[in-house]
Amino acid sequence: MSQGDPEGDTFDNRLPKELLLQAGGPLLFIPYTFRGAFKAARVGICWDGSRLAARALRDAMPFITDAAALTTITLNASEVPPDASPERLLTHLARKGLPAKAVSLQADRSDLQASILSIAADESLDLLIMGGYGHSRLQETVFGGVTQEMFRSMTVPVMMSH
Repeated sequence: MSQGDPEGDTFDNRLPKELLLQAGGPLLFIPYTFRGAFKAARVGICWDGSRLAARALRDAMPFITDAAALTTITLNASEVPPDASPERLLTHLARKGLPAKAVSLQADRSDLQASILSIAADESLDLLIMGGYGHSRLQETVFGGVTQEMFRSMTVPVMMSH
């Protein structure tokens, strides 16, 4: 699905959010600024140890297994449960023959989405994999969230699962 114009409050901007919540499967979002052919040679996996991150990982396996390079992205790793740590994710991927590079950094709650896109640019990623709407819709509406911010300013294709 193509990203709508982030400056407008139109049906095109509300549709991706509703589809993500209602589709029952992953959705691939293409930034409205994207040009050229889509490829997923360099894939970034956003990991916070949550159910949604695990679902996105599972849903994205066709992209992940075909990727030339994988990067796991974990922000504020100290907040990730130990049984779902970034290290355990790397071990899980390695057991499947999918070696990955890990990038981890501390970020303020208000800078999570910008940090993810910064890492995507630094690593020249072609695709980001992430869970979408990990908080309630009310909380996302009132306080914002990574999913809403990504819908507004994605710079690379993003596959989301809810």
